[in-house]
Amino acid sequence: MSSLAARLARPEILALEPFDIAAQANSVFTADAIKLDANENPFAPLVQGALSANINRYPEPQPAALVKTMAALYGVQPENVVVTRGADDAIDILVRAFCRPQVDAVSICQPTFSAYAHFARLQGARLLEMRLNKNFDFDPDSFIEAARADASLKLAFICSPNNPTGNPVDPLDIIRVADALPETIVVLDEAYIEFSELESLAAEATRRDNLVILRTLSKAYGLAGARIGCAIGNSELIAMAARALPPYPLPTVSIEAALTALSPSRRSVHQERIERLKAERERLAAFLKDSTIVRSVRSGGGNFLFLEVDEPEALAAKLRALGIRVRFRPNAALGGVRLSIGTDAENEAALAAFGVRLGGKSARRGEAVRDTKETKIAVSVDLDRAEPRRIETGVPFYDHMLDQVAAHAGFSLVLSCEGDVEIDAHHTIEDCAIAFGSALSKALGERRGIGRFGFSLPMDETEAHVLIDLSGRPYSVFEGSFAASHIGDYPTEMSRHVFRSLADSLAAAIHVRVTGENDHHKTEACYKAFGRALRQAVAREGGNVLPSTKGVL
Repeated sequence: MSSLAARLARPEILALEPFDIAAQANSVFTADAIKLDANENPFAPLVQGALSANINRYPEPQPAALVKTMAALYGVQPENVVVTRGADDAIDILVRAFCRPQVDAVSICQPTFSAYAHFARLQGARLLEMRLNKNFDFDPDSFIEAARADASLKLAFICSPNNPTGNPVDPLDIIRVADALPETIVVLDEAYIEFSELESLAAEATRRDNLVILRTLSKAYGLAGARIGCAIGNSELIAMAARALPPYPLPTVSIEAALTALSPSRRSVHQERIERLKAERERLAAFLKDSTIVRSVRSGGGNFLFLEVDEPEALAAKLRALGIRVRFRPNAALGGVRLSIGTDAENEAALAAFGVRLGGKSARRGEAVRDTKETKIAVSVDLDRAEPRRIETGVPFYDHMLDQVAAHAGFSLVLSCEGDVEIDAHHTIEDCAIAFGSALSKALGERRGIGRFGFSLPMDETEAHVLIDLSGRPYSVFEGSFAASHIGDYPTEMSRHVFRSLADSLAAAIHVRVTGENDHHKTEACYKAFGRALRQAVAREGGNVLPSTKGVL
């Protein structure tokens, strides 16, 4: 027992055989094996939709596809990852695996995430409570000095960015602590790292005996209800901690939700959401500094703000009456409040509750996902921002055309697709147009105060006319022909199909007429003209008037 994990593990854990109730079956049989080994009900459950998928069968204790996907996401190998029911479960199994009741100790640095102390107390471990400095920054020297005073310290939890204050901890300080405490497992909780400028120490943890990283899909990937997280470290330590897991810790529906959310087609939209939340965090911080009831605002690295307010009891009563939930943290600071960043409407309601009224225009954003047997697509549109524009369809010329639409329309477009382009580009091009139109329609909402109509343009010898009416009634007309069958991997016959799909999903009348000699110019002119038509049609004209004498679109 020369490894640190073996030396620190509880005797009860060491006595346990590595536990995977289906390990032999998983290694011997294929996924289509006849399963008569687990006392499962053979009949499909009496539910429909996504919930019905295989939930009469036990899931893999550590689903190989999800472990592999999360390992790739965090830049480590699968043997360095144990997937858990959120990062909370990872905290729990670490404490249960390494801390003997009334003997071993766990250290935390207050104020911080309450689950560390909760699980330590639940296990009966002794708790060493240290403090951040007066600015809520981590002091590695003080932490090391206090930790060295207890020879039975097994786990030291550090949260960076810290919850609830948002303060980042320099990764070099984490390494200093790990080097100074070679007989203690340092657990770095990186739950909010995607919202910061910090570099993850996940890869470093795989090379060390006494460093574990916690990650979660709850924050950046919007899967709080699925409860998926993980612990990352060297393979022996991770295997030791995994012995404390129950037989089937992850629900099938959560596994499927995580795999879908982490598919490549979703990544660019997730990143756009993260950047949007960070920008919104800074916007709210600036406004809240002007609130008469807010003494201070801390905007760190999380998807939240930490406020210090006057009269927290009165604020709590006001927020309850308005149905707005925040987290009061008096143990962090007198009048301490953690305010999560929500949707645009939720953020405006929160600002109003803190006495900040903006009266600005509502954001016009729309997202759509489209999954078929041929394609997986995620798209995000923001009509009031020019950036970012990131398009990855797998068909380079089509990427260029959609980028032309967004650039000339003057709005942000993030679109990513996994499609069967090895067969043909048809499904990808058609489904991307449908998803794009759906996101545009959602961004327009009730279509009040917009221009509604628009546009024509020349391009060298080519002339393209695009007329658009955001009427809520789909109709498509395309007049034009192409001599070439393809431009790159893009079939020219699909241009007609793209505008028909956009008309249907956007619920708009789109008339296209193009003439010219060069098929590249003709195709590009159609997309550019469509972008310019959209620029006019989606432009705010002031007020909240519905652009129709019918009173409805």
